[in-house]
Amino acid sequence: MKRLRFISLLSLFTIIGILIALVFLFFVFRMDVVIPLVIVVVFTALLAVIFTSIDRIRSESVKQIENDLELSYREVLSHGDIGIIVYDENYEITFMSEFFSRHDMDHLGEKVLNWLPELQDMLNNEANNQTVIINEEKFSVRKIDKANVLTFKNITREYDLDRKLDDISPVLGCLVYDNYDESSMSEDELSYINTNIKVPVIDYFKSFGVVYNTLRNNRMILILNEEIFEKIRADRFSILNKVRKVSKEGNTDVTISMAFARGSQNYEELNEIMENLLDLALARGGDQVVVRKVGADTMFYGGTSEAREKQSKTKLRVTANSIKDLIERSSNVIIVGHKDMDADCIGSALCMANIAMSLDRKTCIVTKTGNIEPMINDVLTGYAKELEEKHRFVSESQAVDVLNDDTLVIMVDHHSAAQSNSPNLLKQAKRIIILDHHRRKADLDVMAMMLYIEAAASSATELVTELLPYFSKNIEITYEEANIMYLGILIDTDHFRVRTGSRTFDVAKVLRSYGADPMVCDELAQEPYGNVIERSRLINAGKLYKNDVIVAALDEGTFSRTIASQACDAMIKAREIEAAFVICNSDKGEQIISSRSKGKINVQVIMEKMHGGGHMTAAGLQVFDSSVAKLEAELLKNLDEYFKGGNNESNTSD
Repeated sequence: MKRLRFISLLSLFTIIGILIALVFLFFVFRMDVVIPLVIVVVFTALLAVIFTSIDRIRSESVKQIENDLELSYREVLSHGDIGIIVYDENYEITFMSEFFSRHDMDHLGEKVLNWLPELQDMLNNEANNQTVIINEEKFSVRKIDKANVLTFKNITREYDLDRKLDDISPVLGCLVYDNYDESSMSEDELSYINTNIKVPVIDYFKSFGVVYNTLRNNRMILILNEEIFEKIRADRFSILNKVRKVSKEGNTDVTISMAFARGSQNYEELNEIMENLLDLALARGGDQVVVRKVGADTMFYGGTSEAREKQSKTKLRVTANSIKDLIERSSNVIIVGHKDMDADCIGSALCMANIAMSLDRKTCIVTKTGNIEPMINDVLTGYAKELEEKHRFVSESQAVDVLNDDTLVIMVDHHSAAQSNSPNLLKQAKRIIILDHHRRKADLDVMAMMLYIEAAASSATELVTELLPYFSKNIEITYEEANIMYLGILIDTDHFRVRTGSRTFDVAKVLRSYGADPMVCDELAQEPYGNVIERSRLINAGKLYKNDVIVAALDEGTFSRTIASQACDAMIKAREIEAAFVICNSDKGEQIISSRSKGKINVQVIMEKMHGGGHMTAAGLQVFDSSVAKLEAELLKNLDEYFKGGNNESNTSD
């Protein structure tokens, strides 16, 4: 650059000198005109030489700069451990920087996808950045916009460091022994549980390096990290099965429930999540593991046992008093059920309406929105005069008209706004309580003041009828109401064949005292012959998935949910069948699955994986914009996963 500057100045002075000489010669000596012309020619030649030299020097300077930049560019790429690949329109690699030689990768001339097929989305412009593993090293690959260029950066160190940080992230857990009550157990039972259940549980967690502490006789706190947790999860929480098996051999009902909170460095946040998860596990019947990572969905493992009866008079009294207090502090009460209300939903709604009216609160029941199953609708039509003299049946819009900030909304036989016959009402309601017998979902979409969800109950009617003795003795249950409530239990238990315990018969006895007639209820449950034909079509479509599981998928025609459920009930009665599934199009434009089990296979777990729900022995789902074929394929895939871990003793997740 200095040389260029010197030549430029020299040229400038030369030009000025020649001009001065020319002027001097012309005016002083008055030479012939030829002399100035010669001088001009010489001057022009001199300028040409000078500017040619300047251009040559400039070119050399630019070349030097480019060489310097190229060296710097190479040093930057080398220092940053970055590689560049250029490919043509056929995705063939035409250039690879020195980076790839250093990493023993020579794929010049090959097609990118033949070498790294996982970059398909990136080449299709569906992703801008992707991590690939080559020769046990990790690389971040980025595509340059509007160019056939890929950049590779070695992120092995950062990747491994992130993994190590993840491995040591804290996980907080809690374990509870279900159905463990020292006051009601003999010394022999306690000794058996301590020796054969509690000691193996402690040994199990010791083997993984979990730090534990016993808080009470039935509860343990567990402290571990992500690395340990992943090992326990890889073991599929096998301690669940061990405890279940030993408990069964010892003729006890003790199982274990566990909750694990992850994904945060804040122990206070983890503790709050863990407590909520444990409540969720117990509300779903126990004998399972519930896991949640901050920002992710809740996962369930286990749950292969039906919920045990563990209701107590004390809990009933406390629950009844809480409901009574909420009703008395309300201006009015609105009772809502689920879509396509069945006998159990109607029966529990009538019972709660009687309780609210006994406390002098204006009460209405939403039945004119969301449909009612044909069988119970016929019963309501037959009992219309008697029921309408006592109850006010309304639509959702009519219920919204009487809704205010002090209104109490009672949800019966469901706990999800998506399943409710009054979703808009629930969005606006400020005070809601939930009374249900289905296994609780992970994430409630309703902000409830009170939850009373008992998975061990046979029906919602059983749940609310148990509360009657703790309210006013002036509650009057009519003959018609008692029959509907009894009918709800009858259908939900398949005539007292499934999910039936001592509580169920106690409630049946109470309803009999109110006038419920089993013979009349049997007649009310009868169906038209057309239903028998429709049910037979579904049954005839059944095919064995395994020797003891049958799947009936029929894409022709539409069927009511009731018909699909009845077809399942009929198939499960076969001696060889342990679980039955019916897949069909519903008369409401949905695609539905109805499932039943004798108890060996947990159909609730399988349905939850498909975003359905229910009980261990009866579950289902309803979806729109799908097809029978798609649901069948998804069901068979989930059945394969369910049985993969050892049939009914596997701990599956949803």
